[in-house]
Amino acid sequence: MTILTPTSSDSYLALVRSFPLRPIRSKSAHLAGKQMLRSLIGKGGAAIRDYKLVLASLISEYERSAGRRLDTSKITAAQVVRHLLEDRAMSVNRLARTLGISQSSLSDMLGGRRDWSKPAIIKIAAYFGLEPGLFLR
Repeated sequence: MTILTPTSSDSYLALVRSFPLRPIRSKSAHLAGKQMLRSLIGKGGAAIRDYKLVLASLISEYERSAGRRLDTSKITAAQVVRHLLEDRAMSVNRLARTLGISQSSLSDMLGGRRDWSKPAIIKIAAYFGLEPGLFLR
């Protein structure tokens, strides 16, 4: 007989039991998914991060198929990039090294002390799958 011991997968399974990861097909499931995602803000760990990533993808796919678009008019490119860095537990320095951008330049762009450079826009947009126009507002 095999005895199972608690692991990080326990927290993942608990999340899946509370809101199963399957295609979202209704407004009520969409709202419940967003509520679940909001409840996980600030919570970390590999299992929770994996769950949030899949749930966010399911929510995004539903919104895309329903013709919904996220209103980003009040969100800056820097806020989006910082959120994506935090979500990936990635530092500004690591992103700069990964993309071949000067760390001080990237920090200045994120801090609003410098305009976004075209090479940085292209690299960051490609890396995170963002629309380059986000950086031009």
